[in-house]
Amino acid sequence: MTKGQAESSKADLWSAGPLLITQSVPPGLIRRINSSDVFVTYLGVLAEDKFEVGVRWPGSHSFYRPVAADLHDPLLFLESVREAGVLIAHAGYEIPRACKFLTRDKRFHVADPEGLRTNGSDPVDVTLVVTARDIQRRARSFAGMLFDAECYRDGVLIGSAAYRWSCVSAPGYARLRGQYRDAVPAAPADSSPVPHDLVGRCAPIDVMLAETAARSTWLLRVDPEHDVIYDHPMDHVPGNAIIEAGRQAALLVSNQPNAIPVGGELDFHHYIEFDQPCTVTAVPMSGTSTVRLAFDQGGVRMVDGTLNLYTP
Repeated sequence: MTKGQAESSKADLWSAGPLLITQSVPPGLIRRINSSDVFVTYLGVLAEDKFEVGVRWPGSHSFYRPVAADLHDPLLFLESVREAGVLIAHAGYEIPRACKFLTRDKRFHVADPEGLRTNGSDPVDVTLVVTARDIQRRARSFAGMLFDAECYRDGVLIGSAAYRWSCVSAPGYARLRGQYRDAVPAAPADSSPVPHDLVGRCAPIDVMLAETAARSTWLLRVDPEHDVIYDHPMDHVPGNAIIEAGRQAALLVSNQPNAIPVGGELDFHHYIEFDQPCTVTAVPMSGTSTVRLAFDQGGVRMVDGTLNLYTP
């Protein structure tokens, strides 16, 4: 299939080939252990550096459950893009599974929140069209790239996302992490988690913030017993926990527990470690539905960015 053929019609995206992965994706191929957390269903090639990824959003999930007004969680969309990226890296570019991925930044936009509408308790199938850009190489190996993703439901574009990442070998990662390469998460030391209903969550274990005396500032808290966040061993706070904590801080500062994030930009500057407190600060941007976020640890800005909220 040529690039022109691939782009000639959106309908062609659902009959393209060849397929690299079909029917079911092994959890280990996307850095997961539990099959219930695997949302990607197949991988196909549309053109050079352009892929099609099938995704199934479950009618219910322990963490990425539907949110207000029977809409799928937009962070489920983001997690689907992450899984698609890992799948493409391994199966599409043959990056060894022993390599480690470092996320540099994430961007996403939901074109129409109605595109996230659930189908009762039945799953919803969507398709991601992912294009790899700005491909970086180190000798004969891939060092990183930018993934642009478009999400289609029944042939209609409902959202887009992009994230830039780099990868290093296992020995290189061990050198990079130094004293933290064997770090393990500890139970939250705080005794004042934010009430789960104020951040749109159904279970206390999903609360990622604890109260502080400072206005619009909370402590990051991630329970190591959370079997979705810590589905596999991690030596730092993972990105999905950071994004969820940012969402919760945005809901709190906006006093909108039923709002959903329909767009955002996050830059990851440093790993957030387990051995010292990390604060999360949220500031509404005047006259907009956008909230600015900052994650600080030891006086250093670790992550920052914005989230755009929408209330159904």
